[in-house]
Amino acid sequence: MPTISTSLTRALMLSTCVATMAISTTPAFAAEQEADSSFTLEEIVVTARKRAESLQETPIAISAFSAAALEDRGAGNINDVANFVPNLQYSSSAAGTVGASSFAVRGIGQSDFITTTEPGVGVYLDGVYLARVTGAALDLADVERVEVLRGPQGTLFGRNTIGGAVSVITAKPTGELGGKAEVTVGNHARFNGRFSADFPIVNDVLAGKVSLLTKNSDGYGYDNDPAGGAGNLGEEGDVAGRLQLLYTPQDNLSFLLSGDHTRRRGTIMPLGRVGYVQNAANAAFDDGGSNSLVSNDDPNAVRFDTPAKDEMDVYGISLTSDIGLGDMDLKLITAYREQSGLSGQDFDGGSSPILNQLIDSEQDQFSQEIQLTGTAFDDRLEWLAGAYYFRETGQFDQDVVLGGAPVLIYTGSTTDSYALFAQGSYSLTEKLSVTAGLRWTSEKKAVDVDTFFGPFQLVDEVRDETFSAISPKASIEYQATDDMMVYASIGRGFRSGGFNGRPFAPSDLFPFDEETTTAYEVGVKSDFFDRRLRLNIAGFYTDYKDIQLTATTQNDLGQFIVLTANAGKAEIYGIEVEVQAMPVDGLFVYGGLGYADNGNLDPQTGFTFDTSAGKNLPGASEWTLSVGGDYRFSVADGWAAMIGADYSWRSEYDHQASNQSETVREDGYGLLNARLSVGPDDESWKLTFYGKNLTDEVYRVYGQDSMSSQGVAVAWFGPTREYGVTLGFNF
Repeated sequence: MPTISTSLTRALMLSTCVATMAISTTPAFAAEQEADSSFTLEEIVVTARKRAESLQETPIAISAFSAAALEDRGAGNINDVANFVPNLQYSSSAAGTVGASSFAVRGIGQSDFITTTEPGVGVYLDGVYLARVTGAALDLADVERVEVLRGPQGTLFGRNTIGGAVSVITAKPTGELGGKAEVTVGNHARFNGRFSADFPIVNDVLAGKVSLLTKNSDGYGYDNDPAGGAGNLGEEGDVAGRLQLLYTPQDNLSFLLSGDHTRRRGTIMPLGRVGYVQNAANAAFDDGGSNSLVSNDDPNAVRFDTPAKDEMDVYGISLTSDIGLGDMDLKLITAYREQSGLSGQDFDGGSSPILNQLIDSEQDQFSQEIQLTGTAFDDRLEWLAGAYYFRETGQFDQDVVLGGAPVLIYTGSTTDSYALFAQGSYSLTEKLSVTAGLRWTSEKKAVDVDTFFGPFQLVDEVRDETFSAISPKASIEYQATDDMMVYASIGRGFRSGGFNGRPFAPSDLFPFDEETTTAYEVGVKSDFFDRRLRLNIAGFYTDYKDIQLTATTQNDLGQFIVLTANAGKAEIYGIEVEVQAMPVDGLFVYGGLGYADNGNLDPQTGFTFDTSAGKNLPGASEWTLSVGGDYRFSVADGWAAMIGADYSWRSEYDHQASNQSETVREDGYGLLNARLSVGPDDESWKLTFYGKNLTDEVYRVYGQDSMSSQGVAVAWFGPTREYGVTLGFNF
């Protein structure tokens, strides 16, 4: 892995490249502006403010990707989007399943996945909030677009969007007969298949769409210990499907019924021991000690004794009703989702039962959202008002082996959440407008926990608590020209409180309070040269209070526990730059740069962290950068080709708030991807060759340092080099 100085040098060099790219293309734009204006950047319509509007006219820091953009960049899963968005980071390994999406935006997130904690970045599927990070790693099959909103979105999106929101909007039935299919083969025994079809049922009244997907591979690591099953790691065996029915009996009335299911049968990411010191917790075990450390972070050289299961089933159904009421429009989003999973993790990374875990979890949720929108004062005011209800039940059963002794923790939880919200944008002049909004949220949470240490019951407790918050939003926007908007905003985010769901004693089962962010943001969105150069910049400052962080520590009785509490406060500030350009016909280049100073974690009284390595928020790089492009050209009469590449890099980061040590820290890494496709001009079929992580970069996606308690430290390793070919058809 590169050193810190090397990483910083690389960041500065690549930052210079992005700036140079934007500047150096200017003469080409100017020279060709009058000669040829037939090619321009894509205009993307987003719904970040619950109404359709241009990305460039929305006063929020947003990265949006159309279906074509996602395909061109080889983004097959929602987690891939993190490679292209400034100050966005994800990890799935802490959850024990590859099917998880634990995002952090501008340093704000949550890697823990127990049902008594909440994510810091909300993930939405067609407007439906996905409460658990497990099951949120959505495959981007047949989507219309993906929107990533940076900064708190508490007013309109509500609960647990304190860092931001990731919204996936699927492609709706068109009512015309047609579809597409593709098959992918590659190394690691990769075999993927995708299929989608639109079909009319009753012309102009009822239409349907079906989408199917399968993902299969042998993974990219190997467990060499027969006690753990001795087999492939990162293995995939996924099957997913979605069925949509769109009923439009009249122009101002539509109903979209959608059902989806995902079945995963695989194995966890490769993990290995990267630190060891003998102490009382591990002295009784002879598994090689420091000789069991993984050499060079090689995912094929790991050995652990926990079954590497990664199984998950996810179901969902939703009904979206759009009803025109004359001067107003009513939208109803009714949804039910459930999931169950089984996953194993070896938190000592070795062949002895120092710290092993098997999780059996279930979760279901019901939500109802009501939105009423309209205009007033000769359309100078655009307003929205609504209400939201959410109920979740969860069961999180942990079968733990701690120092050779069995520990069972059964955690049941329920959440009932209510919210009212309203927002309005008023045009003071043709160029100047102001926006103000407010959301009230009340949540009641209850837990029922039983903890057993061998035959002895340590905890048998039922607790409940109520949390509430007011989340305001205000902004001012000025349309300086037709192609440039500047804005300033202030907003508040809220993440509900909860309970420490892994108690070893009744005193451990204490509630933690809600956390809040107050974020200030200024930005400019601009297009130049007939929309052939786009430059969007946002600067931000966030006051982050009562931060909920999860840490491995010891309780008052000296017992090892995983603790969640209001651990501190922080100030975060930074800048984000995104550039897109089409300097000549067929050539599209893009880049993004993010900087977030998050090394200001100030632990609160009574909660001590070992932050000797930096006082950083977990899972947050100070620098993120991406650069890429693609070029389309004719290879023969009636034939076209596209070649594309992208490189993404992020600086060093810590994985946990506690024990921020060099032992498990990721020192920063970069990923290089490339694609080459060819096919006829009518796009009836296309053949694409692809490569991911072409330099075979070794990097850590998560780490846990338990040296002070268990004498071990463990790291999880990201995917190695992958390459293959995809054959796709449109019909």
